[in-house]
Amino acid sequence: MKIEFLYNPFNKIAGGKALLLGLVIIILTSLTGYYSGIHFPGILSVKTCPQLPIVYFLIQGVLNLAIVSIVFYLAALLFSPSKVRLIDVLGTLALARSPYLLAAFTGFPDSLNQLGYYIQHTFMKVGEPVTLSTFDLVSAIILTIVTLLLVVWVVALMFNALKVAANLKGGRLTGVFIPSLIISIIIGIVLNYLLIKNFAL
Repeated sequence: MKIEFLYNPFNKIAGGKALLLGLVIIILTSLTGYYSGIHFPGILSVKTCPQLPIVYFLIQGVLNLAIVSIVFYLAALLFSPSKVRLIDVLGTLALARSPYLLAAFTGFPDSLNQLGYYIQHTFMKVGEPVTLSTFDLVSAIILTIVTLLLVVWVVALMFNALKVAANLKGGRLTGVFIPSLIISIIIGIVLNYLLIKNFAL
């Protein structure tokens, strides 16, 4: 397997095939997150979460895909020199979220939760006192680093997804990608806040 396939598989897998595979992975990510306590309250966010119904995780997965796909598709229509198909944008961006399946597994060790509780009590004076062992601290740091690397991987995949789906290159690609990503992040934060607020009632 060429290393390029890890950050740009879209020359071989795109369109409907990529969308189907991407949706399966998004569903698996949602189910894994439900059991591990990891959710994705934004386009790039990976966080531990309170116990919420499984439908919340499924809706969140589809919502994040819809947000970034709509923003990127509209940007591609405006700036691409070629004809852009919605199925290509949807498919490549769905597949680009694949690394989050690995991120969902980071919640199974309780280290991240323990670190979160420790920070909340120590610095925010919220909740009961928590003793954080050296093992939990080291484990939480390692899992955080792994998660950050997975987020970087997702961004690289999204960049190449736009490149292939919209036939953009060079400075124009970067000029379209960065504002589109920022807009997607902002919209994602707002809509995910409303989503979790609705389910947390």
